Amino acid sequence: MAMSILQIRVDDNLKNEVSDLFERLGMDIPTAVRIFFKRAIIERGLPFNVNKIPSATTQDNSRLMQALYALNDEAHKNGTAGMSEEEIEAEIKAARAERKKKHGVRSR
Repeated sequence: MAMSILQIRVDDNLKNEVSDLFERLGMDIPTAVRIFFKRAIIERGLPFNVNKIPSATTQDNSRLMQALYALNDEAHKNGTAGMSEEEIEAEIKAARAERKKKHGVRSR
């Protein structure tokens, strides 16, 4: 197999840090780069996620979605998933009436 030489320019500090890291992992930089290239081919893209720092809005939306999923899970556990607002209100009204009847509380 023919081999190619690849030359890149990086900051000295970056090169030293990555060299130390890979040395601790038992490999040199060229070996690590070959692993990266092979993995990129397998993944058909970068072999890791590249995300921007989430904005406050993104974080708020993420928390909101987590809360909605939790509520949905709770609704499934309680058997209220798929009920209309009217059905839920009727069930609440019936439960309150039953509680009043059971405890002898009169309506105002």
